[in-house]
Amino acid sequence: MAMLGSALMGGLMSHSDAEKVFRPWWDAIEDFVIYGLIMLGLIVSPTTIFNGTPLYCTLCTQPGQCGSAPNTTTDPGYHIYFVKSYCTHKALGKFTLYFPYILLISALILVGIERLFKKVFKTNIQVEGFYSLLLTSKKIDGVDGEDMNMEDTVHTVEVRQSFNHSSSFFPSYLVRTIFEFIFGLLLTFYMLFTGIGELINWNTLNLQDISVDDLVDLKMDNLRVFCDVHGDFYECAGVPTQFYLYVLIIALVLLLVYLLTTFITIIWLLCPCNSKLAKFMTSYRSQLESAAIAQGADTSSRVLLGELHDIYYENRDLRLLLDLLSVSSGLASPIRVMALLDKEFCKQCKPNIAAVERSNLIVNGESDITLEFSESSMARNIFSQMDALSCLYTVQILPRTDKDSMEV
Repeated sequence: MAMLGSALMGGLMSHSDAEKVFRPWWDAIEDFVIYGLIMLGLIVSPTTIFNGTPLYCTLCTQPGQCGSAPNTTTDPGYHIYFVKSYCTHKALGKFTLYFPYILLISALILVGIERLFKKVFKTNIQVEGFYSLLLTSKKIDGVDGEDMNMEDTVHTVEVRQSFNHSSSFFPSYLVRTIFEFIFGLLLTFYMLFTGIGELINWNTLNLQDISVDDLVDLKMDNLRVFCDVHGDFYECAGVPTQFYLYVLIIALVLLLVYLLTTFITIIWLLCPCNSKLAKFMTSYRSQLESAAIAQGADTSSRVLLGELHDIYYENRDLRLLLDLLSVSSGLASPIRVMALLDKEFCKQCKPNIAAVERSNLIVNGESDITLEFSESSMARNIFSQMDALSCLYTVQILPRTDKDSMEV
């Protein structure tokens, strides 16, 4: 059963390497909820009622046997299999009949919503393009931007321009999450009111008619359904009500978790000021603003941040991708990408090299190099104040020597 569920998840919810990089913790929780619904559907699927009814019915011959329904003194002569099939489809609610498929179809719809929006808005193109920037930034890590080859430079410009001419990732992500929340909310209400009402009170299918005695009867597995077969009442039992109810409760808990994560996502998308990267950008802008005030210069955001203002504050798609990257991978990766896109920001992050001296003492063809540098103002005033970020300085010799040319 677990192997079948894993196979379904692998086929339905597989993600590319680029998509995995930008999937935050709430998307991972939503995937877990969908996986849980699929597994619950597979667990209860062998008990599907309309494929093979578990009902066993007997004629109500004693007064009060079928509650307030009249008893029958003469056997009407209906075939027992006819009574079972007839009562299965007439006396039981649709939720009870199709419960396993409701779980499976609900999970498929949740997966389909995400796939549909990716297909319609073609967000994979932007995700793959931004992911290529991340790979480029890692490839040239430790190398001056001036030494970046022409192919990487052209590719960076092309990706940057692609975000200027289209804005589909942010609206796709927001609208998709809203649809997921609405469907999850409707599904939760349906399972809560219709499902609980049927599983605990078959005969009226009304949640308001449930009493404490009904709950006690359920615990004792003593629930019955009364079925009217052309004027003759039958008492039927055999549906795994207690098992269905426990599965339904677990499904409702999973859906509540799903609703909570989607609601948090919507709030985060509409108010992104509390993200890690947003706080970093606020600190960075405050530092530049303080320096500009001291010099009597212009303090507008566009003048202070330069290209970084357009990258982060004017482009919703780039900002969302950078924020998602900071949530899933920390601050280092988005800062590396921003340094790749904005050369001035890159200079602000680099330390200031004071002197480089090579020792005249040569032993076995080797000598020491002494490097003196000071931290940049950004590292000293911003990076050092952030507990979630630590700075690591590396020294690299180019071109590479026969031995290791990297020192930390």
